[in-house]
Amino acid sequence: MGSYFKAIFLLIVLVGLVTFGINNLETIRLHYYFDLSSMPLPLYGVVYGAIVIGIFIGMMVGINSRFSQRKKIKVLRKENRELHKKVGAEPVEEKSWDEQPEKPTEDEPQNKEEP
Repeated sequence: MGSYFKAIFLLIVLVGLVTFGINNLETIRLHYYFDLSSMPLPLYGVVYGAIVIGIFIGMMVGINSRFSQRKKIKVLRKENRELHKKVGAEPVEEKSWDEQPEKPTEDEPQNKEEP
């Protein structure tokens, strides 16, 4: 059911982007410092380019933070194992963040409170 909503949302966004492009065909020239200017570009191309560049920069920032979080998790797990060794206790089983919880089989009851 969720994939239908996602498809409908993406279709609406796509129609919005296409109609924006059709309505903004005028060419513009970007001006930079030192009297530099770009070749004539359609307005929708400049807007789409800015969106793509923004998405790319956001992805790069996200990837950087994700790698730093993984490194910190690795250090904390190592510290946790060392502290468990010091105390002499068994370390708790560590589950990976991407593991899915096990689903009960058909033989097992769904609700444990059933008689």
